[in-house]
Amino acid sequence: MAAMRSRLLFVGATVLLAGGCAAVPDWPTQPLTATVVPAGRQWSYDLDGDRRPDYWQQADATGRITELRFADRTGAPGETIALDAIDPQDVPHFLIVLDGVPFELVDELHRQGHFRLFYPPSRVISPFPAMTDLALNRLFHAGRSRGYQATYYDRAAGKLVGGTFDYLEADNSPWLTHVDYRCSWWLDAQAYLNPRALWAHELRGIQRTFDAVGDAPGRTVAAYSVATAGLGTRGGREAILTYLHTVDRLCQQIVYQRRGRVKLTVAADHGQDLLPHRRVSFTQPLADAGFRRTQRIDGPRDVVAVSYGLVTYAAFWTDSPAGVAEVLADHEAVDWAAWRTDADAVEVVSPAGRGTLRHADGGWRYDVTGEDPLRLGAILAALRRTGRIGDGVIPQDALFAATVEHDYPDPLRRLWEAFKDLVERPADVIANLADDSCHGSKFFHVMIGDPASTHGSMGRRNSTTFVMTQRGPLPSVMTSDQVLPALGRTPTTQPGP
Repeated sequence: MAAMRSRLLFVGATVLLAGGCAAVPDWPTQPLTATVVPAGRQWSYDLDGDRRPDYWQQADATGRITELRFADRTGAPGETIALDAIDPQDVPHFLIVLDGVPFELVDELHRQGHFRLFYPPSRVISPFPAMTDLALNRLFHAGRSRGYQATYYDRAAGKLVGGTFDYLEADNSPWLTHVDYRCSWWLDAQAYLNPRALWAHELRGIQRTFDAVGDAPGRTVAAYSVATAGLGTRGGREAILTYLHTVDRLCQQIVYQRRGRVKLTVAADHGQDLLPHRRVSFTQPLADAGFRRTQRIDGPRDVVAVSYGLVTYAAFWTDSPAGVAEVLADHEAVDWAAWRTDADAVEVVSPAGRGTLRHADGGWRYDVTGEDPLRLGAILAALRRTGRIGDGVIPQDALFAATVEHDYPDPLRRLWEAFKDLVERPADVIANLADDSCHGSKFFHVMIGDPASTHGSMGRRNSTTFVMTQRGPLPSVMTSDQVLPALGRTPTTQPGP
C-alpha cells in the first residue's frame, strides 16, 4: 500500500509539473546599455524587441535603483517614477520567502551589483535547529510546531508520530496560514528529485498570485518556494547563485509591470552550509555504550532517534540524556551535544569540556569546565573587560551583537529555546554535527545521494540568512521574529510562549 501511494504521488506530481511552459521571469538577462551618469548609473532595456531602449533604471550613488523611466511615443524617456516617493501604504507589498539561502551569497551578489532594487541585505539569525518550520513560525509569529521536523517522539503517546503524510498535511507548519502561495505539498518530493522543474512551476505560481492582487494598497502578499531547498541540496553554491539571479530578474519584471507601484521584500528561512556531507548513524556507538535504539522508551537504556531528511543536527529522546550526550560527544561527526536537566539548566558537552547554561534576568549564566564547547571564551572575556558582564550575568543584547559573525551566532538564547519553548515536543538531547556530516533518512540518502549542501546545525552559514526590501533601510542584523515588525508589518498573532 505504501509503495502504491508513493507511486501515485510521483505520477501525480509529474503531471502537475508538466502543465504550463511559459518562461518566468520573461526578463532580459542583461541590459541593453549601462552608463555612468552624474547621479550614479543608468541601465536601459529593450523590452519590445526593436533593439532600441524603451525602459530605463536610474541608480543613485549607492547603486540602488531609485527612478524608473518609460519611453514615450517617440521612444524617448518619458514618464519618470521616483520609487522612494511611493508610500508603502499606497501600494501592495510582495514578500518572497526562499528555502535555504545563506546570507553570504546574497551579500556577495548585492556587492557585485545585483538586486539593485533593494536596500542592502540584512542578516537574519534563525532559531536552532535551523529548520524551515521553526524559522517561519518565528518569521510569521505563527506559534509553535509540535516537533523540530514532521516526525518527533510523543512521550504521552509513547511512540514516534508524524512522518511523510503528516508533512504533506502540513500538521507541523502553523506558519502556512500566513502564506498566500505555496505549491501543493504533494509536489515536495520533486524539490529533491526534479528541483528545476518544480522551481519553474513555483515561479509561475508566484507570478499568478501576485498578478491577482491588483492595487491592494498596503496589503502584504507572501509567497514561499520549497524548490530552492532542493536546488541548494543537490547543487550547492552554484545552484543557489543561479536561482538567486532568477529571483532578481523576477523582481525587476514585477516592478516594471506595475510601473513601480509595488514594494518588494525577499527573505529566507535559514541558511545553508555549502559543503558536501556524508550520512552518519549513531546506532552502533550507542549500542556499544549499552544503549538500545528503539521506537518506544520503556527503560533508562532506550533511545529514540528521529531520522528524517538529511540535516546537520540529530535529535534524541531518552530517560538518560547525560549518558547519551556523552556518547554522542565522543563521536567524530559531532561537535557537541546538549541536553536539558531537571535543575532548569542546559548542559553542553564536547570531548574537551562542558558548559552549563541557565537563564537570568536580561541574559544568561554560563559556566564552563575545560574547553568551552560553544567557543565563547574570547567574546566573554571582551565583554568582561568592557564591564558588560555584571555579577556573572551575560546580557542577551550584548551577546547577540558580539556573536553575529561567531562560529555559533547567538548561541545561548538559541540553545535554551531549542529545549524550552521552540516546539511542543522538544528532544531530550540534540547533537550539533561537524561540517562534513549529516544525519537522517537512509531512504532519502539513497534517493538523492550525499547532499552538496544542507542545514540544521548552529553553525554560522546554517544559522544566518537574509532579508532585503524596497520599503526602507533595515537593521543590519535581526532575529527571525523581528523581520515583520522591522518591515512595518504588524504580526497577526504573537510568538509562542
